[in-house]
Amino acid sequence: MTNTIILIICALILIAYIFDISAKNTKIPGVILLLSVGIISQIITTYLGLKIPNLEPYLPVVGTIGLILIVLEGSLELEITAQKRTLFVSTVKSAFIGLALFSLMLATGLYFLIHKPFLTCLINAIPLGIISSAIAIPSVKNLDAESREFVIYESSISDILGIIFFNFLVLHNTFGVATFTSFLFDIVIIVALSIVASLALGSMISKLNHHIKYIPIITILILFYVIAKIYHLPSLVLVLMFGLFLNNVNLIKFDFMKKWINSETIKKEVHSFEHLIAEVTFVIRSFFFIMFGYYTNLKAVLSARDFVNALVILVFIFGGRYLIFRLLKVKSDPLLFIAPRGLITILLFLAIPDSHQILEVNKGLLTQVIFLTALAMMFGMIKTRNLSTNQ
Repeated sequence: MTNTIILIICALILIAYIFDISAKNTKIPGVILLLSVGIISQIITTYLGLKIPNLEPYLPVVGTIGLILIVLEGSLELEITAQKRTLFVSTVKSAFIGLALFSLMLATGLYFLIHKPFLTCLINAIPLGIISSAIAIPSVKNLDAESREFVIYESSISDILGIIFFNFLVLHNTFGVATFTSFLFDIVIIVALSIVASLALGSMISKLNHHIKYIPIITILILFYVIAKIYHLPSLVLVLMFGLFLNNVNLIKFDFMKKWINSETIKKEVHSFEHLIAEVTFVIRSFFFIMFGYYTNLKAVLSARDFVNALVILVFIFGGRYLIFRLLKVKSDPLLFIAPRGLITILLFLAIPDSHQILEVNKGLLTQVIFLTALAMMFGMIKTRNLSTNQ
């Protein structure tokens, strides 16, 4: 049994690696192939009557670690400069307006169709309104630098805003001045903690001489994330700020900080650190989507009713995105089509309290939306490649 499990794990990693390499040429998003592997594996094991240990309860654990690493990987590529201020502002606006507009539209539709409380409808709508950095960031490696940075900023900010809004709604039944004051206070606290944590971890990177130091730093970062999450703070902000700190450490001008932080040493270490993060992220992300595909209900995935609902959601996503891009004067190709749903959508869906769950928003619908948005992204990438080839 041990040898069988090892063989399966090795085979899955190699399959995921082949998908990752081939995506550059085929433009097929890896998430589609990984989910398909999970679904096909479920069919095969069911047909052969194989007994596989139930790993579904660990899906949120794998997903959370994957989310932390993906946001960290993306933030390590971002440089803060005065020239990129316009880009940053436009991505924040796009992420915020896109999430708010879609969530309110879908929640309103659910409210009138199923007659559930609006708060319940909004809690179910938010996960579907979040752009997945887990899918978007790895898919745009071959785009030009400006488009790639737009996607990294927008998807990471969308993840953070989505988690903040979702947790805010789930944790409160009533909303008033005290509620919003407490919310703003939490933001201030997490920013302050992020600065302290970034300085402490940066100091470790610059001063540790032990041959093993990246894994302990990642472990401490995950520990900080979980502790912040326990106290209902927007902990993903901490991860984003730490990545930005490492890649922009040269901007530190305070002498008292320079005593603890050696910017030259950190700049040399960041390259190796980034490579480690990329490889670990690849494994975690691959297993998450394969596991999700494996534990997806096939009948729900093939539901015609859910498919119609998924198409309506698709119209909301890209119709609203088109309007936002026109408003913000953002170039459409290929950014208009890069709005995949994925890891964070699944994680928040799994975190919806029983009291707020509704039958109309289910795993089958989520899987179909993930497939359709990934296919739309693939279409946009192929369209852009063909246009550039013909010019």
